[in-house]
Amino acid sequence: MTYKPGRMGLSEGAALVFIISIPWVFLSLPATDIDIAASLAWLMPVLSGTGVLGSMYILIRVMNYVPGDLFEVSRSLLGSIGAYMVALVCLAAFSLDAFVLLRQYAENTLLTALPQIEFGIAIFLYAAVAGVLAYIGVEGLARSGYILAPFAIIALILVWLLVSPTFNYNNLFPLFGKGLDAIIPAGLMLSGANAGVLGVAVLAPALHRPSTVWLSTLYGLAGSTFIKAVSVLSFTLVFSYSAGREKLLPFFEMARLIYLSRYIQRVEAVFILLWVILGILAIALNLYMALYIITRIFNMPSPRPIIPLAVFTLAQTAMIPSDVGDIIALNIFLIKYFKTIVILGIPLVLFIAFIFKQKKGKKKLWSAG
Repeated sequence: MTYKPGRMGLSEGAALVFIISIPWVFLSLPATDIDIAASLAWLMPVLSGTGVLGSMYILIRVMNYVPGDLFEVSRSLLGSIGAYMVALVCLAAFSLDAFVLLRQYAENTLLTALPQIEFGIAIFLYAAVAGVLAYIGVEGLARSGYILAPFAIIALILVWLLVSPTFNYNNLFPLFGKGLDAIIPAGLMLSGANAGVLGVAVLAPALHRPSTVWLSTLYGLAGSTFIKAVSVLSFTLVFSYSAGREKLLPFFEMARLIYLSRYIQRVEAVFILLWVILGILAIALNLYMALYIITRIFNMPSPRPIIPLAVFTLAQTAMIPSDVGDIIALNIFLIKYFKTIVILGIPLVLFIAFIFKQKKGKKKLWSAG
């Protein structure tokens, strides 16, 4: 008996993509964008999102003609060994995302909200809650994200509006930052920050049709890319290049600048709660995707029996890096040199394999509209 993840529609699919791709805006990645592109840092999320969108379009075009989820398509085009290799690479990508997000969110909770709590306790609390959410299943996670997403978007817009009095528009000059010739390749190299979007291809049967998979990707990724681009633009306007590249948590630092009156202060606490909830959902989704891939590889009836072991292993692994600097450096390395290759490479390999088989008499990809 093979485990089935359930049935979802466009709203749940778009929420899944949004939740799994948005949490990086609350961490240190915007500072990396500013460091790379200077005054044009807002273009970095646009480039990485566009690269992933193009890659997913190619993959879903192939899935229109080769039915099934990502692994069934891989088995049809690459054989069983190729399908297992794709599964293992995706398993590593989702597991690493869960590991990095867990460590960074736990570390940042100590820095911003609960400095007295033991680090190990913070790690296990995050991991345990993510495990409970993964036990509920992807349908519950996606629908929770669908309910939460509008509130998150409204809260982020409020942050932009409330810090707008501190904007310095001179920070946008020079207009092209460090130069488009350097920024465009660097932006595409950060496409791996959206590697979790492959989850909709892994769960393709649950979304009924390839068209639903594509629209989920389009709406969810466009929404998260827009939010990340405007957030990075706001960081640049507030902090400038020289100060922004040094910030560990640009979103938190920006939220701290909000001033309503002397009687209403520390409103950043509300936004800490927001990014903690979004972070836990993203950790849970990555954990669930990793467990789902394991059930596919071993043809298990359910991932639930291995959730406690997975949570314990994830928590223990997240405590290995010595400090926050190490995990940030590791995250940038993984995004550039592993996850970007995964999200851009797998669809390209499957497309080339499809074209190769087409030349041997298979269906033509671009025929009949």
